[in-house]
Amino acid sequence: MSATAPTSRPVVSRVARRRRWIAVDVLVAYVSAVIPIGPSDVTASVWHGPAVMRVAAVVWFAAIAGRRPAPAVALFASAGATVAVAAAGQPLTNLSAASALSLTMVAQTRPRPRALLVMAIPVAVVLPALAAESVQALVLGAVLHAVAWLAGDAARSRWEAARALRRHEAERARAERRHALEDERARLARELHDAVGHAVTVMVTHAGAARLSLGGERAEIRTSLQRIEDVGRTAMADLDQILGLLEADPPSLDLDVVVRRLVATLPGHLRTEIAIDAGLGEVSDPVAQTVHRVIQEALTNIVRHASASTVRVRLFRDREDIVIGVSDDGRAAGPHRPGRGLNGMRDRVHRLGGTCQAGPGTPGGWRVDARIPAEAS
Repeated sequence: MSATAPTSRPVVSRVARRRRWIAVDVLVAYVSAVIPIGPSDVTASVWHGPAVMRVAAVVWFAAIAGRRPAPAVALFASAGATVAVAAAGQPLTNLSAASALSLTMVAQTRPRPRALLVMAIPVAVVLPALAAESVQALVLGAVLHAVAWLAGDAARSRWEAARALRRHEAERARAERRHALEDERARLARELHDAVGHAVTVMVTHAGAARLSLGGERAEIRTSLQRIEDVGRTAMADLDQILGLLEADPPSLDLDVVVRRLVATLPGHLRTEIAIDAGLGEVSDPVAQTVHRVIQEALTNIVRHASASTVRVRLFRDREDIVIGVSDDGRAAGPHRPGRGLNGMRDRVHRLGGTCQAGPGTPGGWRVDARIPAEAS
């Protein structure tokens, strides 16, 4: 609620001010409509004077009342009423200034070139009508219309300057928020690297020390320790990759290298078959990240749950899609097989507009198949 209040209050304030000024214009028009204005023998009241004066007065007063909602219409209508009175040979009253009041709003609400275009015809017909009345009326009318134009143009310039200032302040605020976010991401990356990186490095170091201490004994234990070292180093590489996502420009992934590195960390008793299409071509970074995580999760599930002896990984391009296939020859399913990891895998793929299925394979085992648009973002 509080986040929207600073934005809504100025809008409401502008609307309220606009309504108040329209009410003032309507009040002025009403007072002018019922009170004769001008010499005692020539009035511009709706209820007094010749018929043409009454009709012109109605138009003038309507133009005064409607100059804010429809300034161009008000300008043309009031100018037409002034010309009609002059053409009828009737004296003009000071209410012919209604065109000047409308001109102020035209200049205020439109860009200068367009405002000049809108005002050209009405002013061009009003000034000769005033000149037909008297030179004094022409001079006063010209000065009044010029002042009206300058006042409206100045108001528009102030409004544009204020809008430019608000836009500049908004852009500066966005830049400050962006820099703050980048600083926070950098801080998180440093904290994660220092904390997790230290723990994994210590683990890898101890595994290496234990392997070396065995010498030539217990080959199977040395192999397991070697794989712990390899997995630890791979985890550090993954950590660097994840931390790179916190940066403004995440690093790109080489899918061939990533997949082979993941397969290399599998236990030694698993036989692996890898088929990676050499023509994968360019894929977006989000797609590469998702391919990495899908294959990683599928292989992790095989190690945890499958009791398999063979793992097959396929990665190729089918027209505009990247196709992933990971299968094994272990147990087809179990109570823990389709869990949180598979749900997360599906979410990643669906977020990019792809499809992901996981289930028992043929003739046995478990398989994961995913298809992701290569250019998804």
